[in-house]
Amino acid sequence: MDRREFLIAAVGGGVLAVAPAALAKAPMTGEATRTGADAVRLAWTEQKRPVAILVSSDADAPRQKMRLLKTGLQGAQAELAAPVSPRPYFLLSTPDGAQVRVAERLLPLKGGRNFRDIGGYRSADGRQVRWGRIYRSGVMNGLTEADMRYLSDLGIQAVCDFRSKQERTSEPNAFLKAGAGPAVVATDYDMMSMAGMAHVTTRQEAIDTFATAYVEFVDMLTPHYTDMFARLKRGETLAFNCSAGKDRTGMAAALILSVLGVPRETVVADYGLTQVYTPPSMYLSKVAQAPSAGVPDEHAKAFARMPRDVIEVMLGSDPAVMSKALAAIDRKFGGPVALSKAKFGLSDADVVELRRIYLV
Repeated sequence: MDRREFLIAAVGGGVLAVAPAALAKAPMTGEATRTGADAVRLAWTEQKRPVAILVSSDADAPRQKMRLLKTGLQGAQAELAAPVSPRPYFLLSTPDGAQVRVAERLLPLKGGRNFRDIGGYRSADGRQVRWGRIYRSGVMNGLTEADMRYLSDLGIQAVCDFRSKQERTSEPNAFLKAGAGPAVVATDYDMMSMAGMAHVTTRQEAIDTFATAYVEFVDMLTPHYTDMFARLKRGETLAFNCSAGKDRTGMAAALILSVLGVPRETVVADYGLTQVYTPPSMYLSKVAQAPSAGVPDEHAKAFARMPRDVIEVMLGSDPAVMSKALAAIDRKFGGPVALSKAKFGLSDADVVELRRIYLV
């Protein structure tokens, strides 16, 4: 199917679930955003036909087993009563069969950082990545007891922690401290130095430096990514994280979505969501409070010397970084799928099986 047949829409800076033109008369997209402890706003692109909204705590529930919330809605959005737990999954549909499944992408955690679901995206063959099966996140040391209960209730079986031993020691995963919940798995390695960033003077140089580092991750984190894919092949419900949830985690998410057949532009847009949910300004405010905010004085001084546009690339998730990194992987390995087969233990049959498990 030609990519031009796909409609990719963005609301609030995020890429939404996508319905291919070949599967519906008018492609429909939607987004769920929590507005309060018991309220969610749904927005969608369909405006000419009435929309029905159904809900279930089962991400894959067939329509006949979902509860009807609203019907005959006109317009482009609705405010709904929806508690945080059990997690609600919504189906938006029109009388002639156009439909899309949506859920909150950013999970409503009190102590989470950039903890989000990578479900909902459309693959090139028109299927949708299952909601509630694969999550990406930043550091988890701040998770509250309520957060951990919520995540455990989602059925997460393992957390793949991509951080170095030093990082894990300084900010231990909350599930390890609690001694309960999903397994937390990690492999020790020496983190590459980003000292070269201190000499970067332009946004383009920063993009080039980070893109190069992302390609180097595939060697540095080969054991981590291999274990991650092995768990996915077993059908596990999985979360993976690093510190900010954008670099090592961003490459992992890009690999997974690519293996599942999600178009490149959607993969890149998912990477860009990190700077929507955790903008550079959030980190800069901590730097301004150093050392009381836990930022080492030498780091604060280094940031103070950097141009603002360089800092925004370093602390953000500029889509140009992932685009450049994936283009380099295309040239060097033949693409993310070929790379994953060459280095992370996947076969052609595994790719087919992963798509069977995680697409619907």
